[in-house]
Order: sequence, then C-alpha cells, then structure tokens
Amino acid sequence: MNEIVSVIIPVFNRYNLIKETLDSILKQTYQNWECIVVDDQSEDETLAVLNIYKKSKATSKLKIYERPDHYPKGANSCRNYGFEKSSGDYIIWFDSDDLMTPNHIEKKLRVIKAKKLDFIVARTQNFQNSEFLEPYFYERKNYGIRASDFILLKIHWYTYDVMLRRDLAMKIKWNEQMKSWQDYNYFCKMLLISEKGEYLDLVLTHRRLHPDSIQKSLTTTIENFNRELLENRLFTYWDINKDLDVKTRIELIFGMMNISFELARLNEKSQYIGEVSKIVKMELGRISKNVFEIALITARISRKGYLLLNKAKGK
Repeated sequence: MNEIVSVIIPVFNRYNLIKETLDSILKQTYQNWECIVVDDQSEDETLAVLNIYKKSKATSKLKIYERPDHYPKGANSCRNYGFEKSSGDYIIWFDSDDLMTPNHIEKKLRVIKAKKLDFIVARTQNFQNSEFLEPYFYERKNYGIRASDFILLKIHWYTYDVMLRRDLAMKIKWNEQMKSWQDYNYFCKMLLISEKGEYLDLVLTHRRLHPDSIQKSLTTTIENFNRELLENRLFTYWDINKDLDVKTRIELIFGMMNISFELARLNEKSQYIGEVSKIVKMELGRISKNVFEIALITARISRKGYLLLNKAKGK
C-alpha cells in the first residue's frame, strides 16, 4: 500500500493535549500519511507548540495552517480549509484531544482497499484520565449501511471512526454555520451520495473525556442541549431535504417538532421554532401547523399538550 492518507485536525486552545494526539499519529504502523492541522486562531500557546513540533518531529508530514480571516470561526471552517490543503487519496477527520491506536490508519486502509469501498467505519473507546471505559456498541443492520438509518438515528458513529475516499469527500462540505453535532450533518450528506461502506469491528480511536471539550461546553444544561439539537436538525434538514424519500423526510420533521415541543415545555425560546412551523405548514399542511402551534402554547402554559402534538403529526 502506498496511497497517501490525509489526517485533518481542527484545533483551538489545545496546547496541553495536541502533543499527545500528534504523538499517536507519529507512531502509526502505516507511514505514508500527512497530517493537516488548522489552528482556529487559538488564544493560548497552541500554535507555538505546533510550530515547535513541526520543526522537531515530522516536518514533511506535519503541515500547520492558521484559519484565514475570511473563513468563519469554527471547527467546520478549519476542516474545509484543511481539506483544500490536503493531497491524500483517503481522508480521516480527527479531533485535537483524541488518540489513534498505532494501527489506526493501516487497518482502515487495508479493508477499504481490499473491499473497494467508499468508506469504512471503525469503533471508538472512551477514556478518562488513565482509565478506559467500555467501547461503544454500534448496532449493525444485516442489510448493510443505509442513509435513512443514520438520519433517523437507528445507527451512528463518530467523526474519527470513518476513513473515506477523496473523490467522495470532494462532494461534501462541512456546514460552517453549525456549532455542535457537525458529524451527524456531514455523514448524512455522505450517505446520501454513497452507502458503499462497511463496519470494521476494531477499536481504533481512544476518545478523551474531559470538562473542556467543546461539545460539553455547548450542552451544559438540558435547555441548551435542546436548543443546539434543534439548530443541528434544522440545518441538516435544509441541507438534505431535497434528497430524502418522503418517509425519512417526514420522520426528520417529526423529530424537529418533538424538540420544539420540549423547548416549549421548558419555557425556552429558540429562533428556529418558527422555522419548524413553516416547514410543518409546507410539508404537513396548514391545519397541522395550527395544531402544532397550539400544542407549543399549551406546553408553555401547562407543560402538557402531547395529544395535540401527535394530532399535528396526523397520528
């Protein structure tokens, strides 16, 4: 095997963790890789650490960039910019606080090439301090991987579990407006282009649990969790709705209705609830939209309204 594999990492304020991540990449059994690290204009010593690392460790393979000012701030902008700078035949999206097992790249590449796949999905195991937790169990369907299953959360995986072909990655962009669960949006779009992938039953990523993770900071309360979740599902709907079959599209709308209802029960506002109402009117009709809005008002006042919510869905 002599293909180049591009590992693309966005980083922000990770001076104390990025070294371990890079060390895990330097220790790979497969060595024909490049690592593209894009700094999101960190406010700590991250960039200085990266430049020292580049000079002392793997100058030719480790490529450091700063996010240009004309790109929006955020990990997704860094990923898109990093992809533009990459040259690999295969792509791995990775995070700046997690670790690769030494055979991460080799195992993925062997299978994706041998089976002529468009993508491969390995497994992840969490660790906290020095203690490893139980590996994630990824449910598998006997008919293979389908976009509708991923979109409706019947199957799932993490960003760093996947290796995909460059020609597939060229057809997808990370949504630069999103702040959380960006991988859900990205892989929904990937699977609507190609379902030619398989699972690899090996733990190849060690995911670090720590209080400074970006995902944790965005979902500190149940209210914030639901606001971020609604934004994610709405942006994903806008990105993919034209490519969905009717059943999957309606189920995705039902999910947004549920999140909107939960926010109403929590007496929380979101600029996106009104957008969901517009979609309900467009997809389910004016009557469903009116009943849905009554359900939201009822939820805010009395924390009830489930029957109205189901009626708005036509159930």
